[in-house]
Amino acid sequence: MKLLEEMSWPEIEAGLKETQTVILPVGATEEHGPHLPTMTDTIQAMEVARAIAKERQVFLAPPLHYGVCRSTRGFPGTITVGHDALRAFARDLLLSFADSGFARVMILTGHAGGQHMAALEEACQMAVEERDFSVSLVSLFDLIDAGAVETAHDGHAGEMETSLMMNIRPDLVKGKPALHFPKRPQFLIMKDVRHLMGNGIMGNPEPATLEKGKQFFQMAVDGVRGALDELESDVWKK
Repeated sequence: MKLLEEMSWPEIEAGLKETQTVILPVGATEEHGPHLPTMTDTIQAMEVARAIAKERQVFLAPPLHYGVCRSTRGFPGTITVGHDALRAFARDLLLSFADSGFARVMILTGHAGGQHMAALEEACQMAVEERDFSVSLVSLFDLIDAGAVETAHDGHAGEMETSLMMNIRPDLVKGKPALHFPKRPQFLIMKDVRHLMGNGIMGNPEPATLEKGKQFFQMAVDGVRGALDELESDVWKK
């Protein structure tokens, strides 16, 4: 397995003769209810990427632990950056990967907030316009079949994420709290919604199980495998 952070530059140089593809996991440091750790988004992306790196010739880069968090930013432990900051940082990282010899970069994000995803997508677009290389942006939760999730409209710290963490780091799961879907205005733009967020859950952890966690994890791994096939294919080139 090619863990970038553990390799010397001669090892990386030699590895680039075998593959020029690297996965960059992106997450967030963000509250995930009273039962999950703040690194939930990051570790989910990292562990899925690690599973792929064990079976396939790709480099695995150190994860980016911070993202854009809006609705959860009033909670202790949510450490957020702004849209422009994430966009600029992600762009610089992508350009540096290209300059370091990587021809293909996949950003695999375990955090999928709207502004977070917009910043990453804009960074990817900017980078491919500045360098001749290929970039993919993959959200972990787009890879998991919603039909396999018992809870309708399950979201943040709910059934899916709790199940995944029961599979990845069960020692960090502190129970399964009750369903909680906070009510928020449909159109109103607010400075702070912490008072509307309750315990920080936006879903239903109660139906979470280890078996579901294994299933969701495998769906994510299969999805990344397919996304890598697309990234490494010549079909889309001019």
